[in-house]
Amino acid sequence: MKNRLIQIALSIALLGLLIQIVLVAPSQIRDSETKAAVMPTPEINLTENANTTTKTADGSNVDQLLKGMHMIETQEGRKEWELWSDKAAGVKVKDAFELEKVKTVFFADSGVTFTVTGEHGTAQTKTKNLRIQGDVVMRSSNGYEFRTEILEYDSSAHMLTATERVEMIGPKDSEGHNLHLTGVGMKASVEKTSMEILNDVRAEKGLDKGRQAYIKSRRSMFSAKDKTARFLENVVLDLDSMRITGSEARFEYDGKRDVVKSVLVSGGARVSDTNKWATAQNVSVDFEQNKFVFRGDPRVVQNNDELRGQEIVFLDGGKQVQVHGARARVDEKRMGGKQ
Repeated sequence: MKNRLIQIALSIALLGLLIQIVLVAPSQIRDSETKAAVMPTPEINLTENANTTTKTADGSNVDQLLKGMHMIETQEGRKEWELWSDKAAGVKVKDAFELEKVKTVFFADSGVTFTVTGEHGTAQTKTKNLRIQGDVVMRSSNGYEFRTEILEYDSSAHMLTATERVEMIGPKDSEGHNLHLTGVGMKASVEKTSMEILNDVRAEKGLDKGRQAYIKSRRSMFSAKDKTARFLENVVLDLDSMRITGSEARFEYDGKRDVVKSVLVSGGARVSDTNKWATAQNVSVDFEQNKFVFRGDPRVVQNNDELRGQEIVFLDGGKQVQVHGARARVDEKRMGGKQ
C-alpha cells in the first residue's frame, strides 16, 4: 500500500513537471524574446566611463552607444511602427537616439504598411517622432516607391511628411508600364492609407501600343490599397495630338487585366487638337477604344462650325465625331450664305 502511494505521488510530480515544461517555459521564452526585440543591447555605456568622450555631429554628448538596435512602438495594444538600426547613440539632453542605417515599417489597421529606409535618423524617446534622412526610400505595400532626402514621422498624427523634391515610381501594370512622377513635398497618412504629392507635379504614364500620357498638375493623390491615381488643380494631360485640361484627372484601372482603362477629367474639361476644340463638364477617355466621351453641356467647335448636344463622342482619337441630341450652328460662309 505504501509503495502504491509513493508511485502515485511520483506520477503527480512528473505530470506537474511536464505541464511546466510544455506550457510555462515557452511563455517565458516568448516573453524574453519580446523584451530582446524591443530593448537594444548596449555596446558602450559612456556614463560609466568618465574618461570616454563621444559627441554627435552638433557637439552634443553621447551617453550610450548601441549596436543592432531594434525597437517596437505600440499604441493601445496595436503595433504602430518597428525600427531597425545598425548603430544608435543615446543623447539624454535631447531625449533621442541618433541612428545610422535605418529601416522602419509603419503599420495601418487595414494591413497596409509603409517601409522607410535611410542613411541616418533620429528617434525621439518621449514623443516617438522619427526623422530619417539621406537617400530616403518609402515603399507602400501595394508597390508605390517614393524617394527624397528627408522624411519625418509625426506619431500623434500618424503622418509621414517631406518638404523637398520627391520622385515616385508607381507599381507596374500587367504590360510592364509604370507611372513616373516628380514633385515637391509629400505627405502619407498611415491612418488613411493615402499618399499625396503637394506641389509642382510632373508625370508620365505608359499606355498600350507604345503610347504615352504626360500629366501636369499642382498636386496628386494615390491610394495604398489600390492603384487609383488622382491629379488635382490646373491639370494638363497630353495624349497623342490631344491636350486635355480640367480641375481633376482620375485614372481608373481594369482590375481583371491590371492596366489603366480610362481617365476621367472633370471640373470643366477642355480638349483641343490641331483643328478643333471641345468643352464639357467632364470628359472620359477610354484608352483601349481610343474614345473620348463629353458629358455636361458638351460643345465642339471645328472650322467655325459649332456642335452642341446631350453627349458628344470622339471616335478613333477624334477623327470621327458623334453627337447625341445634336444642335448645330454651321459657318454661313462655307454654306454660301451671307455674313
